[in-house]
Amino acid sequence: MDPTPLTLELRPLHKGAYTQITLKGPVATVPQALEVRRLMSLLWLWHGGSVDVVLYVDGTNSGACWLEVWEDVLGRVPGHRLDMRYLIIAHDTLAAGAGHER
Repeated sequence: MDPTPLTLELRPLHKGAYTQITLKGPVATVPQALEVRRLMSLLWLWHGGSVDVVLYVDGTNSGACWLEVWEDVLGRVPGHRLDMRYLIIAHDTLAAGAGHER
């Protein structure tokens, strides 16, 4: 297990009229589709619209397998709640831009 903490950062935005949310850190398991749907629904409600989900892939075989797992889970989230983009990283450079958009 990675000892890096999962951190939720909340910061004031636009003089406190909004809140900037940042969540970063490792997740040890792939959440089930129902859990991701609940999370996206909550974020959609808080934001007032769809949520961009960007999947960064390193261009390796293991990265492709990782992408397939997350595509499957995120593909079960209603399309009006999120937009997905794939950024494929290969050889330390950005190899391709946006991929799948919903």
